[in-house]
Amino acid sequence: MKREFEGFKPEAYMFLTELAFNNNCMWMDENRKRYREFLQQPMQQLAEMLLPTALEIDPEFNPRLSCIVSRINRDTRYSKNKLPYRDHMWIAFRRAGQSLGESLCIYFEISPLGYSYGTGMYTTNLPLMKALRARAAADPEGFRQIITDPALGRYEPTGEPYKRDVVPGAPEDLKPYLNRRSLSFIYDNTSLAPTMSAGIADEVKAAMLELAPVYRYIVGM
Repeated sequence: MKREFEGFKPEAYMFLTELAFNNNCMWMDENRKRYREFLQQPMQQLAEMLLPTALEIDPEFNPRLSCIVSRINRDTRYSKNKLPYRDHMWIAFRRAGQSLGESLCIYFEISPLGYSYGTGMYTTNLPLMKALRARAAADPEGFRQIITDPALGRYEPTGEPYKRDVVPGAPEDLKPYLNRRSLSFIYDNTSLAPTMSAGIADEVKAAMLELAPVYRYIVGM
């Protein structure tokens, strides 16, 4: 019988904390059963619960769990950080055929320091930002209505800013969003208590619907 998501147990965060101090293959091999029980399986269960909401927002999201739930292994090929494992886990909905780095995602993430969710770009995405600036220039009031929606008020806009003004003709109130190499809207919570209940699924579902208008605008739906 398939188990339903019941929240993350304290053991999940204990595992991630210990992993941060024992980030090596030997320790991981000895503790892989804990990883699967307390992190991998609950993450997959939660992703399955969130998937119908994600597909309502964007039917082009990749529905494969292997592309939604993060792996514990890090890809260290192009990184100076050669630690083999992550000390955090995430769920990220993105379109099929796009890597995490080149896509606009709606995500949920946990770590021993808290949890977060939002929508945005994992790395610099110049083509997507160029298209966003063009849409906002053609319809500044439409973009303004999206970003000033009270439902978006608790999300922090982030992204690497340009040192120079690349949108000199844009309204001043829109420049903090458009004069960036990437753009994300993020909610952070340093309390882990909400994630230890099945209710975190409802919280994230509600957040996804709050974020849907800005996601759709940025992606050009």
